[in-house]
Amino acid sequence: MTATHSFSTLIPDTILDAVESTGLWSDSRIYSLNSYENRVYQIGIEDGSPVIAKFYRPDRWSKAQILEEHSLLLKLQVAGVPIVAPLMFEGKSLFCHKGIYFCLSPRLIGQHPEADNLDQLYQLGELIGQVHKEMSAVPFSERISVSPLMQMDQATSQILSHNLLPEKLKPLYKKQINKLRGMSEASIKAYWPTQLRPVHGDSHRSNLMLHEGQFHLLDFDDCQNGIAVQDLWLHITQTENPQQQLSEIIEGYETYMPFDIRELGLIDVFKSVRVICYAAWLQNRWHDPAFVKAFPWFDTENYWLNHLNELKNCELEWENMSR
Repeated sequence: MTATHSFSTLIPDTILDAVESTGLWSDSRIYSLNSYENRVYQIGIEDGSPVIAKFYRPDRWSKAQILEEHSLLLKLQVAGVPIVAPLMFEGKSLFCHKGIYFCLSPRLIGQHPEADNLDQLYQLGELIGQVHKEMSAVPFSERISVSPLMQMDQATSQILSHNLLPEKLKPLYKKQINKLRGMSEASIKAYWPTQLRPVHGDSHRSNLMLHEGQFHLLDFDDCQNGIAVQDLWLHITQTENPQQQLSEIIEGYETYMPFDIRELGLIDVFKSVRVICYAAWLQNRWHDPAFVKAFPWFDTENYWLNHLNELKNCELEWENMSR
């Protein structure tokens, strides 16, 4: 693929020049880390520990939105919350090199949580509760506010307007989406809280790290005004009997913050939105060679058949939970 994409100019020399523009001196070692939306690298530093360089995807977040994220992280760091905040250089945390915003942060070494470990689920609940407590004072003014129906509509419209979804599957897709949208609308009407609060927005297992016996929450790239259950439901891995997992997470969470049990009625809304938006995200980034390489099956009919099956499973799980 020869088309220009967001990171086509981000070659090794550019990466090292950007890092050294902050005053650090690299040893020229670059190790690419697993990130597709942005570009993230571990950079070796002369006479020092490696740093993590995060280059933000152009045109995704504004400078004001990124700075609001950084301001939050620095406040959480001062409050003693186990997160990873950006490094400051001459009072700045955000830099721009050849049109791409970037920041540097310390390297954190550890392990991701075990999916079914109840003790760890309790600890994760504690951490998310602590984060929410410290974030709750002031809503975001620059970041987005969650809107599941709007997200669902935008993702659906995007998918249907392109030709990656085979034409013969579009009627089935529309029918399944309409079912999920109707179920989502009913749940939102019944359970949506009166006020949103700042949340992480994408607190899946890969964004949590067990370091020196303590979990740390990473990558606040999607922080937004939302609801508590957004940051909790992603850790429920059992579909037949999730109550025990939920109990551990909520018990840990309520060490720091009260949890409105009515929000549990919105879990299936967020599950459905995540499945729909994931496909739209892949489609929207398909011009990026990194996506074509990492997800070579995306433009096949088999992918979309599996996607339709995922959407059907969302409906069936929803119905089972309602019984």
